[in-house]
Amino acid sequence: MNGSKLDWFAAQGPLIPQDVTPWQTFSGRGMRFELEAYDWNGVAHVSHLSMRGLFGLMQMDTLICTPYAKDMPLFSYDFISVFGRKTLLLETYDTLVESVDLSTMTAVKEQYRDLKDKATRPAWFDRLKLPPTVCKTGHGARLEAMTEQMLSAYIGLFATARNIDRAVKNERNSAYVEGLINDGPTYRAVSKMIGPEDAKTLFRRCLFGTLAPL
Repeated sequence: MNGSKLDWFAAQGPLIPQDVTPWQTFSGRGMRFELEAYDWNGVAHVSHLSMRGLFGLMQMDTLICTPYAKDMPLFSYDFISVFGRKTLLLETYDTLVESVDLSTMTAVKEQYRDLKDKATRPAWFDRLKLPPTVCKTGHGARLEAMTEQMLSAYIGLFATARNIDRAVKNERNSAYVEGLINDGPTYRAVSKMIGPEDAKTLFRRCLFGTLAPL
């Protein structure tokens, strides 16, 4: 298990490694990826994907939490550094059956409103983004502090989150994932490296867990 982001989940419940064969590592277009996935505490699928390219001048760190037994939003973290320019995306997606109070996460967002917003390209999934979602640029220390507080607020919500029928929740999660497969820039990039069918399995089973045994 790598990285402090996963440690935040491990502190609140066991992370059970999941099989990501054959994509523990894969490469393409001058980039090398490392992937790991876990079942977290019997309530969510958590994946971590890191990328290095251009002799370390391009780096990406991605963490995705896909709840399947609690009615919580899907959460993704992306930290991208290209030639020293840093971008942080903390995205919360509406895969909910019923509404959830996300005010603790929104409060964290407000604490860092001084950080510069970065525009993102319009996409179909914009309509699913919930209010805590941010895309920021700035110095690494402030971005890291924001990430830690946002993760803490998100993970804290699981303690009182409603239990949910797994089949119903997986249907909501799958609708989002299938949307990415049908029209998502990340899926298109990965499919060019490993092929479209393998990329579908990678997304469904490893990154988001919608094909994983529940």
